[in-house]
Amino acid sequence: MTFIKSGIIAAAAATVGIASGSALAMEKTLNTVTALQQTNVLAQSYLKTFVAEANAIGKGIVKIKYLGGQEIVPPRKAASALKRGQFDILSAPTAYYIGTVPEGYGLLASNQGPRALRANGGFALLQKIYKEKAGAHLLAWGENMTSYYMYLGVKPKIGKDGLPDLKGLKMRATGTYRPLFRALGATTINIKSSEIITAMQRKTVDGFGMTDTSLHAIGLSNVTKYRVFPNFYQTNQVVTVNLNSWAALSQKQKDFLNNLALHYETSSVLYVELERQKEEPLVKGAGVKDIVLKGAAAQKYLDVAHGEIWKELKKRSKYHDHLKPLLYKPGKPNRQVDFGDTRLQK
Repeated sequence: MTFIKSGIIAAAAATVGIASGSALAMEKTLNTVTALQQTNVLAQSYLKTFVAEANAIGKGIVKIKYLGGQEIVPPRKAASALKRGQFDILSAPTAYYIGTVPEGYGLLASNQGPRALRANGGFALLQKIYKEKAGAHLLAWGENMTSYYMYLGVKPKIGKDGLPDLKGLKMRATGTYRPLFRALGATTINIKSSEIITAMQRKTVDGFGMTDTSLHAIGLSNVTKYRVFPNFYQTNQVVTVNLNSWAALSQKQKDFLNNLALHYETSSVLYVELERQKEEPLVKGAGVKDIVLKGAAAQKYLDVAHGEIWKELKKRSKYHDHLKPLLYKPGKPNRQVDFGDTRLQK
């Protein structure tokens, strides 16, 4: 289906203002890359709810040209390529450059969304950090209600504490999953997401972390036997812009992209959720079985997952004490924990 109805497009156009034909010569073309595989639902969300919408309503202001995904630049080098000006806009999980911007950890364990962060000053602080550390302008936090699961090719032992015991197992991990997997005893291995299928087939790895969607879309349901519940974290997928590219834009072009970013932070959530609902029966049909942790074990699993993230942020970031209170409100449910009650419906 067409994701954004014509009425919404019209409203967005009215907000940002579509230029007249005489202004077409002032239209700015920006090149963009996704750090994820093009078939990944998160990459597709960005292409359809950000790039396609920019090109539909931004004629005469901004045009965004998609160059490709991991075939353009290795995902872990994408942030540095953006900084060098190899392209103008990057859509990527901050996990791929967590060493440069460890504050990306905070988005994972946050129980606040982008709207709250924009209101409480958290987003402005993150923009300052991204400019300082990544040499990029943070434009948007997309697909932000997407959560994660642990996926396995072998059935794990369950320890006396009720948690999966990963001792002796090799887990593919990015900065997103590494703290949790290591806390559960696993050895972690860095490989591209596009290489997980082969690694699972060859038993180079025994499992991996992945979002709650895209398992089937990128072919991983065929090599996965188990999925561990509950889901955890929320995705730290962000859109960043090369600083020189951003500075070269007119105020009208910046306003257009800022307004589009606000819309994208909501529309991308719905897009991904609808895709998740379509994919769920396909994952089940592929034979993936669920290991469901319950009660105290489930809570401990989540406590370990989130606790390890905050430990990493405190260890790596001078902004921890300032940033965490903006990202996390004690006593408020984690957005991914009560996700079952808040998932958007068709």
